[in-house]
Amino acid sequence: MRYTIIFTLLFLSLFIFIHDGQSQSAKATHKELIGRWVRPDGGYTLLIKAVNDDGSIDAEYFNPNPINVSKAQVSTESGKTNIFVELRDVGYPGSYYTLVYDPDSDRLAGVYHHLVLKQNFDVYFVRK
Repeated sequence: MRYTIIFTLLFLSLFIFIHDGQSQSAKATHKELIGRWVRPDGGYTLLIKAVNDDGSIDAEYFNPNPINVSKAQVSTESGKTNIFVELRDVGYPGSYYTLVYDPDSDRLAGVYHHLVLKQNFDVYFVRK
């Protein structure tokens, strides 16, 4: 009985240590997203001001004038950092980006889903 309690406490301590280390690692990676990102094909700009602990992103988008960012989120899946940015404004009825951060090239690459044209475009952003 005594050994069971000790074993259980050790197991829980190890689990908490490993889980906390993974959370801190993910948060550090997400902070790498902060900055001004530009699409070379048209000068569209995504400004990531903050990445919050709940996965929400404080972002602004310009073409070249400001376009309302209705939602911006970051998530990690299979070791990849995924970014979702939804635009809701005149001419932007929910068009959105699905992007992946590539730490080797320091780029955001993915697809722009243009809902007005009902087309998808392969795009990438570079840090400015």
